[in-house]
Amino acid sequence: MRETQLSPDTVCLACGTRIDACSSALGDQVPKSGDVTVCIYCGHVMVFRDGLKLDELSADEARRVAGDRKILAVQRARGEVMRRKAQ
Repeated sequence: MRETQLSPDTVCLACGTRIDACSSALGDQVPKSGDVTVCIYCGHVMVFRDGLKLDELSADEARRVAGDRKILAVQRARGEVMRRKAQ
């Protein structure tokens, strides 16, 4: 993951944690509508819509990202961070 950047205030759709920043697993990209994101707190997979509002994945989006290596890598890294934090 790269440098953290501010994003519009929103909340995770699963755990309700306030989200006001994001990092890209692909480099120094600014998120755009249609990009997939993972909540660092609970691991929930969501998609950015217009205005960078978070939304649930559509059925087509869910099929597209199922097994995606980048999403799985983010989930593994997130899990490791959370495991270390709990120790």
